[in-house]
Formats: sequence, structure tokens, C-alpha cells
Amino acid sequence: MRSAWIVAGLVALIAAGAGVAARRPVVRQPIRFDHAKHIAAGSDCNSCHDGVDDQSFAGLPTLDTCLQCHDQPMSKDPEEKKVRDAAERKVEPAWQRVYRMPAHVYFSHRRHVTLAKVACAVCHGDVAQSHEPQPRPAVDQTMAWCLACHTQRHASTDCIACHR
Repeated sequence: MRSAWIVAGLVALIAAGAGVAARRPVVRQPIRFDHAKHIAAGSDCNSCHDGVDDQSFAGLPTLDTCLQCHDQPMSKDPEEKKVRDAAERKVEPAWQRVYRMPAHVYFSHRRHVTLAKVACAVCHGDVAQSHEPQPRPAVDQTMAWCLACHTQRHASTDCIACHR
């Protein structure tokens, strides 16, 4: 009887999480960043997302990061020109976060990417093939989704490992 309640609880958690992404607002970025083009040119995630290997938060690209390659025109793409226009105005691109964990959840990119060797695509989808910024998270990062991954990888499912 008890196992039936556990299964019912897990099913309810998963069902509740299934609609989360659909309810999340669409995120619009100030520059239509083409991940696929940058990957093809030899960039990787940590080229633009500072801290992905050694911090809890993978930073969003700064204007200086963009200008390392785009200080001079490389193409006639108006999206690329937005970088130099921002530099002239001395204004950082107003990147919008797509992924947010609740305040009571501790998530570390370092722990997942460097120590556990979890590929970025597991949580972020195949961003490397994307020609436009993600408008929403690629997966519903619910507790049930995280627990399923932790269980599959034999990682800790102890509450204190992720919850403050």
C-alpha cells in the first residue's frame, strides 16, 4: 500500500512538472546569438560562459568577451553590428536568464560539468546546433527530473545535497 502512495506521489510530481516549461515566459535576447556558427568557428561553452567549469553560476557573455572577436566587422550580419553599437554606447548587452533555480536550491555548474562530467546538452538541449537563442529552458528542471538524473548516475539524492 505504501509503495502505491509513493508511485502516485512521483506520478503527480512528474505530471505537475510537465507543464512547467509551457508556463514559463518566452525570453527574448538583445542579440540573436547563433550558437551553431560560433561552435563551427571553434568556440565552446566556456569561451563565452565564464565560470561554467569552476563556478556555481555559468556567467553570461560580457561585452568584452564579445569584442575579443567582434571588435571589427566579420560579416554584414546586423546582429553582429549590435555588439559594436553596444561598445560605442558602453552598454552591456541586456542578456536575459533562461534558466533559474528556486532560491532554496543550490546548483553548481562546477559540480555537474567538471566533477560529474555532465554534458551541457543534458540540461540545456542541443544548443550547439541552435541558430537562435533559446526562448525557454530545453527541459523542465523539476525536482523529479533532477532526481531521475541523480538516480540514473548514482549521484546523491540526499535532500541536503541540493537544498539549502
